[in-house]
Amino acid sequence: MLGFGVGERRMSSVGMETNCEALLRELQHIWTEIGESESDKDRMLMDIERECLEVYRRKVDEAKDAKARLHRTVAAKEAELTALMATLGEHPMYSLMEKRLTPLKEQLSLVIPILEDMRLEKEERIKQFIDIQAQIDRIHAEITGLPHKNGNVTSFSVDEHDLSMLRLNEYQAHLRTLQKDKSDRLRKVFECVNEVHSLCGVLGLDFAKTVNEVHPSLDENGSKNDTNISNNTLDGLSSVIMKLKTEKKHRIQKLQETV
Repeated sequence: MLGFGVGERRMSSVGMETNCEALLRELQHIWTEIGESESDKDRMLMDIERECLEVYRRKVDEAKDAKARLHRTVAAKEAELTALMATLGEHPMYSLMEKRLTPLKEQLSLVIPILEDMRLEKEERIKQFIDIQAQIDRIHAEITGLPHKNGNVTSFSVDEHDLSMLRLNEYQAHLRTLQKDKSDRLRKVFECVNEVHSLCGVLGLDFAKTVNEVHPSLDENGSKNDTNISNNTLDGLSSVIMKLKTEKKHRIQKLQETV
């Protein structure tokens, strides 16, 4: 009966147990005053106990549903976190053994800030890749003489399956190689331009017109950052230098013949 079942169900609150027992005694007292038979009392007590069990069963079902939803949420967050860590080349923040010993709500409170940090780190890493790729594309275009995207970084796509520092370092190393190549080419172009300038001075030729025929960016009025360093420009300067040297030799020979 209900009067003996309260203690067996081990209610979490002693105060609630006391209240239930007090209400039960009051109810039984009222039934006695009314004159209810013992069989009716037993039947009504069974009805009350059945209603209590239904309430508990409903609460248990609701708690199970809440637990399942929370478990799915935690699992989804952890799956995203695991994928992000793999993408970024990071290691797990806590072990599965620690996870099993931690309540679901605490697991969620632990994983959310880590997940948010990883999301931000992923965004930052993507920006780094895009920035480096834009620089690589720009220098590559300068070297090959092909058109590039004019710094429109939004047009670059990044393989988000591998955003590790190892891969980023590879990109940075490639960029440094291209930057050195660009620097060497600039030095070579300036050396060639200076030689053309010297030869034009000796031969009395228009320097600006001569280098403009190779590329307009080689004129003295041009900016260093705009100087064309493509293979065509280097080849063009080499051809001009060879032509001017040949012309200078011919003039030397004529001068000797005249003397």
